[in-house]
Amino acid sequence: MEDSGQLVVWFVVLALMGAVMFVPQWRARRRRKQQMAELGLGDEVMTVGGIVGRVTELDTGRQRARLQVAPGVEIEILLAAIGRKIDES
Repeated sequence: MEDSGQLVVWFVVLALMGAVMFVPQWRARRRRKQQMAELGLGDEVMTVGGIVGRVTELDTGRQRARLQVAPGVEIEILLAAIGRKIDES
């Protein structure tokens, strides 16, 4: 009988550890997906490499975006390289 009680405790501990490890990742993934869905033309973004630019073209099929980083200068990046949207407030 004691062994089954210890087994239950171990399952509970493992479940809590799993929740602590995976729930934040799921939330971050959901938040990132929402940010990408809200991304639109004209939005100012910063890449994971620190480049700041304005979105001039989005191609979700190819997973790419075109950013204007200076007047007359555009670069093409992967959507995964967009780190965050910069608020203009």
